[in-house]
Amino acid sequence: MSRESAGFTLLEVMIAVAILAIGLVILFQLFSGSLRSVKVSADYSRAVMGARAKMDEVLGCLYVEDFEALEHQGEFGAQDGEDLFQGYRWEIVDEDYIVPELEQEWEKQKSGEDKKFLLKKITVRVIWKSGERDKQVELSTLKMFYRKPS
Repeated sequence: MSRESAGFTLLEVMIAVAILAIGLVILFQLFSGSLRSVKVSADYSRAVMGARAKMDEVLGCLYVEDFEALEHQGEFGAQDGEDLFQGYRWEIVDEDYIVPELEQEWEKQKSGEDKKFLLKKITVRVIWKSGERDKQVELSTLKMFYRKPS
C-alpha cells in the first residue's frame, strides 16, 4: 500500500470542514431570515384583523349620530383579544366625501345639520411598534350615514 492512498491529508480535512462551516452559516442565516419574515407577516395579519374588526363597528352604524358616539382612537383591550393584539393601537379618521359630479346638486340641498345623509370616507389605522419604528396598516372605505329622524 502506498502512502498516497492511505487516507485524507490534514489539508483536505481542513478544507472540507471549512466548506461545511460556510454552508452551515449560510443555512442558519436563511433560516433566521425566514423566521423574521414569518414574524413580520404575523404582525401585519394581526393588524389587518384588528382594523377589520374596527371597520365592522363603523359599518354597523346606520346613523351619523351613532358613528359620532363611537370612540375614534384607543388601544385594543381584553374584549378584543388582549394577547393577540397586545401593543397595537387604532384610530378612526373620517372626512366628508363629495362626489365631484354631484357637488353642485349637493350644495343645493339644505346645509349642514339639515342634510338627511352624509357620505364619509372612513379610514381605520392600526399602529404597532416594530423594533424602533412604528408600523401601520390602513383600511379605507366610503360609508353613507343617515341622520336620525327628528
